[in-house]
Amino acid sequence: MEYSLDYKLIGVRVKNKRLEMNLTQESLSESVGIGVQHLSKIENGKASLSLVCLVALANALNTTTDHLLMDNVAASIPNLLGEVKTFFEDCSHEELYIILKTASALKEGIRQKTFKNPPA
Repeated sequence: MEYSLDYKLIGVRVKNKRLEMNLTQESLSESVGIGVQHLSKIENGKASLSLVCLVALANALNTTTDHLLMDNVAASIPNLLGEVKTFFEDCSHEELYIILKTASALKEGIRQKTFKNPPA
C-alpha cells in the first residue's frame, strides 16, 4: 500500500503553532536542533521531516505529534473536532448559522458526489 504524507498541512500546523507561541523561526529551529532554512522549508511544505524532527517540533511547540499530523491520520477525528471547536469560538450566532448551513450543503454535495460529475 502506497501512502504519502501531506507535508504542506504539517507545515501549516507547525507554523501556526509557532506563531501562536510567539516564537521566531530562529528560536524554534535552535530548540529543535535544525537550521532555520530547513524549518522554513518544513513550514512551507517543501521538505519532509524525520520522525525524530517531528517529535522534537511537537515537544518544542508544546503539542502532540497527533496535532501536527491530524490531517494525515484517519483516527484523528477528536483532534479535528477540537480544532473545529476552537475555530468557531469567536463566531457570532449569525456567523455560526451561515457556516452551518454552508457546511451542511457541502456535506450533502460531497456525499452525493455531485462534484465528481458537475452538470455541463
